[in-house]
Amino acid sequence: GIIHPMNWSVFHHPDISLPVIRRKAGRELITLLAGTTELLLSGGRSTLYAGCYPNTQAFQASVARLRKQGLITVSKTNGSLPELKLTHSAISSLPPYYTPEKFWNKRWNKWWYILMFDVPEKDRSYRDTLRKFLKEMRCGCLQKSVWVTPADIRPDYEDLNRAAAVDSVAFLFESRTVLGFGDQSVVREAWDFNKLNKIHESYIRFAEENLSRLKNINPTEEEVLQLLRMDNQAYTQAMCADPLLPKELHPKEYIGTLVFQTHFELCHQAAKKLR
Repeated sequence: GIIHPMNWSVFHHPDISLPVIRRKAGRELITLLAGTTELLLSGGRSTLYAGCYPNTQAFQASVARLRKQGLITVSKTNGSLPELKLTHSAISSLPPYYTPEKFWNKRWNKWWYILMFDVPEKDRSYRDTLRKFLKEMRCGCLQKSVWVTPADIRPDYEDLNRAAAVDSVAFLFESRTVLGFGDQSVVREAWDFNKLNKIHESYIRFAEENLSRLKNINPTEEEVLQLLRMDNQAYTQAMCADPLLPKELHPKEYIGTLVFQTHFELCHQAAKKLR
């Protein structure tokens, strides 16, 4: 008979408009391997990931490209299907929210790094590019042209200055305080933790509902892969705007750590179903 796909809970937040996360298949494969901690790879189950691709040839070609780039290794044992494993280069290239504990557990040196810039309206494209760089560095915005972070971004600033002569329009300061605010006040001014908390809560609801379904049914391999891909994108949407601040700067309502724990548990339980 016809096998209907599992009706997994879908990640959705009604008040927040987020861009659809569109990843190239190769990048999705890397993040899926990282998210599942490679638990799914024993027993030749790497063919599961072929579901990320339109056909088997495309899957094999992508694996070959990633292998050539030094991002994955492929091994075969006893004539079984290949097993895929991330290299250190691949792990270091992952988005920071795939290794958030590294940032949460980092000791803060008690310095704030403040970038101020003044870019003329006629150079809007340059200004937009600079803001994009600051967002990617997880800096917070105190005002349109004043950005702040507890992370030492001086090496990145030097790279940016060499590439784009940013010193001509910007200044990077080091300060113990910001506008006389306490540290928690700076955090709340620079990052919208109310908005972040709502999307974190939405992800946790999505993941817990699917965890409950996963524990009570026996899904097919295809259905488990479908859930893992849905979770991969949902987790990215929930965490991509997280500044990943050191723990001592976390507001009391911050639940990003719970998002990460729930994501890990969902991947772990999916792996158990497949084993």
